Amino acid sequence: MIIKMFYKLTKLLLTLSLLIFAGNIYSAEIKKDEIIAVVNDRVILRSDVNQEIKKIEKTVFVKEFANLSDREILDKLLEKMIMDSLLVQATERYGINISDIAVENALKQIAQRENVSISQLRTNIINSGKNYQEYVEQIRTKIAVEELFRTQFYSRIRVSNDEIENFLKNEKARGVVETEYDISEFVVIDESKTIDKFNIDKMYTDLSTLGFEKTKSKYIDFKTEINHHGKTKETSLPDIFVSALRNLGADSYTRIIESARGYHILRLNNVTNGGQVFVNEYKVYHILLQPDVMTTENEIKEKLFKLRNEIKDIDGFINYAKRYSSDKASGIKGGDLGWVRVSGLVKEFSEVMMKTPVKKISDPFKSRFGWHILYLENIRSVDDTYTIMKKNAEHQIRINKAQREREDWVGKLREQAYIEIKDF
Repeated sequence: MIIKMFYKLTKLLLTLSLLIFAGNIYSAEIKKDEIIAVVNDRVILRSDVNQEIKKIEKTVFVKEFANLSDREILDKLLEKMIMDSLLVQATERYGINISDIAVENALKQIAQRENVSISQLRTNIINSGKNYQEYVEQIRTKIAVEELFRTQFYSRIRVSNDEIENFLKNEKARGVVETEYDISEFVVIDESKTIDKFNIDKMYTDLSTLGFEKTKSKYIDFKTEINHHGKTKETSLPDIFVSALRNLGADSYTRIIESARGYHILRLNNVTNGGQVFVNEYKVYHILLQPDVMTTENEIKEKLFKLRNEIKDIDGFINYAKRYSSDKASGIKGGDLGWVRVSGLVKEFSEVMMKTPVKKISDPFKSRFGWHILYLENIRSVDDTYTIMKKNAEHQIRINKAQREREDWVGKLREQAYIEIKDF
């Protein structure tokens, strides 16, 4: 069956090629790369259609084209190319430009999903017969179209509380449950498997006490990588990650996971699965000092070390915060930030806070606001199930509404465009 399908695809390519040489040689030369369709001020050439046919993946062909005639395949491909052209033109009209950094980040995500390095991803793409630069530009175009829909539809959608409540009732009645992991990843890159297991085990031990950043700095002679994946659905993760994450609680580390790329250690920050969701809240105080024209960063750091060593208890911390902190809002309250969550803090602050023992003061650390020391008074676990369910419901409603508006808009885009399809 598969052989028959690929014979059909090959035959389709040959048919297009032979059409070029029909008639006398002069005529064939003129029509060698003739226009197949006009889309506003753009054209689709016969060579473009040929190239599109060559790009059809085996699985896609079996799924979408197997039962179609040659003409139906051509018509379907041409319609897709017309819509792609219209969407690209729309991104240009709306001034959507995608930076090289955004494309690079997208390629990194693809590599992570496939559990390979960026260089290996590039090799795999080239070995599959694709042009790597064309592949990169396709990624850029895809991101641009996604950004078009996000800015024009998703971000403008309004969702009412009644819609959220009705959605939750329906989901509860249907028993919809989907596990989602909030994870961070520490990778020791070792494709040739030359690193001694003793060093891997030592890194694993240090992670639980030092955290990701300090462990990376400590093992600077090794090639390591830190990835903060955030909330990721179970179905989007590699099987080896899912099996390691199962039955773990929040703020826990997986076992060492070995892959072709090296060694992975995951930190499970949180997990939601349709049941109860508990989130840690931290009762924290801080003192913020900011450099100015009269004070260098080193002087500020030394001053914070001095304050830290002088403070004997929480009362001392409160007094010093009132006297010295540049954060006036919390300073008048003795540096009290109240009960806070990791999601509401800058990364540098939250990482230090999570590693600081209860009733202890951290070492000085830097964030974009300046230099801090913090005092962690207590930690509590809060049932956040309903809040998270409401956020997830709002997100899904927004997606559903945006999808409907998107389909209507794309239909109008097609209707209002100048499209001329030539005989071929």
